[in-house]
Amino acid sequence: MILERDFPPDDRPEKEALSLIEAGYEVFLLCFTWQDRTLQEEYKGIRINRFKISRRVYKKLSPTYLILPFYRMIWESHIEKFVKENRLDIIHIHDLPMTDIVLKTANKYGCKVVCDQHEYWSNWIVNTAHYNTFIGKIVKALSNWKKYEKRYLNKADLVITVSERLRECYLTDVKINPSRIITIPNTPSRTVFKAENVKREIIEKYKDNFVLFYAGAIDHLRGLDVVLNSLKELEKRIPQIKFLLAGRISKNYNILKLAKEKNVYNRVEFLGWLELNELPSYIAASHICMFTPYFSHDEINHTIATKIFQYLAMGKPIITSYAKMMYEFVINNGLGYAVDPENPAEFIEKVIELYSHYETRSGEIKANSIRLINSQPVFWDQTVQPLIQKYSKL
Repeated sequence: MILERDFPPDDRPEKEALSLIEAGYEVFLLCFTWQDRTLQEEYKGIRINRFKISRRVYKKLSPTYLILPFYRMIWESHIEKFVKENRLDIIHIHDLPMTDIVLKTANKYGCKVVCDQHEYWSNWIVNTAHYNTFIGKIVKALSNWKKYEKRYLNKADLVITVSERLRECYLTDVKINPSRIITIPNTPSRTVFKAENVKREIIEKYKDNFVLFYAGAIDHLRGLDVVLNSLKELEKRIPQIKFLLAGRISKNYNILKLAKEKNVYNRVEFLGWLELNELPSYIAASHICMFTPYFSHDEINHTIATKIFQYLAMGKPIITSYAKMMYEFVINNGLGYAVDPENPAEFIEKVIELYSHYETRSGEIKANSIRLINSQPVFWDQTVQPLIQKYSKL
């Protein structure tokens, strides 16, 4: 496996790697680090190979991958060494960048190639903050990710996507052979997201609050402004309201500064990055779990974020946005509400509605969650099976 970030943590690559190890494969993983970490390590049976890179080099050079050679050159030498020394049979690359290097290396050493698309990259990347600065827009104009995506994904032996609707996009827009693309939703592990893993001290800590909870990447695409724009009004009706926020904050989106500017900083608690096994406790301590992304771009409309499945697994009321698949999943299964992140009044209305009838509505949502869990594959051990089956044929 090749991962363009440090590891661990990264939930999806770890789940895939552990499932493949359980199925009898040896898994090696190449990644970078800018921390003081050992360059070779075994983690849960995954043999990690790291190389050093500075945060500055990554931030400055990775967006220029398609127009300048420097970042590609760094990865090319490490990938070839990694494949050669470990005598790999399959190269499984996460996300789109470096796919060209992987295919070139695989051709040289006789490997199969698996391209694991966590996002619909060409649609997602153009909406990121760093591609929408003044310099970023110039880099974006010169970086044809659509062309790159179509050229190189069609050469892979297997392409993985995270939803059936995204699979349809790849079939229609990228023209991938239907026999070479599978869907593996990013569902949670049932061994992690269960009541037995909840820590009572976390429940006790927030027992006097009415908690809104979000976990994940913290950037301008996530629609988190709707909470900040609502808290002043919400605290009039819900004096004990608190917004818990867990994850990594993008340098281009200072949500804590925004909270201070809107005079709601005392209602926001930033938890930082939480380990996966910590999430069930904070979800259990919360009253409403949320993910309200802006839904103007295609990629977000064709996926269900793993956090939605995590909230479901713990039986919590969910507020999402009108992003198509998440909206349908939450509303059609009676798991909560949907709002427009640009409409704080709508968000306020739904929070107050839940708050005013919390015991009744949360009980109904809990029952609907249990019914869904018992009728559909919503856990990783169920949804990973197509990957194991395809690997056996590679």
